[in-house]
Amino acid sequence: MKRRTPNAYSERMTVNLTPEQMRRLEELRNLRARAGRFVSKNDLLRDAVNYYLASQDDLPGSRRAIAKGIERKVDGIEVKLDALTGQFNDFVNSIRRRQEGQ
Repeated sequence: MKRRTPNAYSERMTVNLTPEQMRRLEELRNLRARAGRFVSKNDLLRDAVNYYLASQDDLPGSRRAIAKGIERKVDGIEVKLDALTGQFNDFVNSIRRRQEGQ
């Protein structure tokens, strides 16, 4: 007896498209099929939704949100590094002045 794998796509939603959107979706599907990579229109829509969600900066866990978080951390590290560099330069200069004063 063949085991049934659980459907990863258990949620359903109906989407209405314009004729132009449908034409472009079918054109993309046909282009990929000619290249030997058959995909269904559903797969293309899922890819489009995933791409859209990944690009949203206000959605936690999206690529853009993660990138913004990393950007903020890097900016904070740059500020700290600038401050430490200034302190180090001041320290080196004070040692030089002491040595010149001897």
